[in-house]
Amino acid sequence: MTDQDSLNLIYGIHTCNAQLKLNPGNIKKIYLKKAPVNNQISKIAKQAENFNILIEEAEKDFLTTLCLSSKHQGVVCELNNKLLSSFDIDLYLQTEKKPFIVIFDSIQDPRNLGSCIRSSNAAGVSLIIKRKSNSCEISPLVHKTASGGLQGLSLLETNNLAMIIKKLKTNNIRVIGTADSSESTIYEMEPCDTGVAVILGSEGVGISKSLLELCDDICKIPIYGSVECLNVAVATGITLYQIRKMIKKTKWIFEIL
Repeated sequence: MTDQDSLNLIYGIHTCNAQLKLNPGNIKKIYLKKAPVNNQISKIAKQAENFNILIEEAEKDFLTTLCLSSKHQGVVCELNNKLLSSFDIDLYLQTEKKPFIVIFDSIQDPRNLGSCIRSSNAAGVSLIIKRKSNSCEISPLVHKTASGGLQGLSLLETNNLAMIIKKLKTNNIRVIGTADSSESTIYEMEPCDTGVAVILGSEGVGISKSLLELCDDICKIPIYGSVECLNVAVATGITLYQIRKMIKKTKWIFEIL
């Protein structure tokens, strides 16, 4: 275990702002770059003082060494507990009326995963499920790239995605897979009045065959140019917003009826 892991750090202005807004009680200490600082860092310092959070000023180079990145923007938060606490999927399914879930199968690049999480949050996803093994961990870099997106979501890591997907289907959640080999596009998907779970895989391998076999529908993003495929982060944004549109269309249809 590295010092970075043992300290349990997140960094970056947007990420730390989201943590202060949504769960300030889990912040043990905030490291801030010594003066001069910009208005955003000053606001973070003021919020931290309001919550009686310990503040330590430090040189920029120290922050870079602390979080193993120069992209900290002058602010690093040390957390009391891991953000990845145990998640009760059964309780979630009982209390969430129409779940909007995204499942990531073996995404290994932390920047891609962070971007996917950011898009998921923006699209209104309430739960992210990801494979624990053969996948990048939720690191400070993932948090930074997600730009605070992870702080507003529930997260479940598991090595048995198939079992979780079967549980979702048992609870009447429509499972939609994505694969370039599909004959149907995301723009041809039928509206759905139940919860939805969307599975996305890495651009290199895609979704595993065993998971594709569990899907209720499989679709693809049409490619009109000469490139073979889209980056998974780009594909996530396009897919989730189209699914979001499909869910809203269903609501509109039922209101008219």
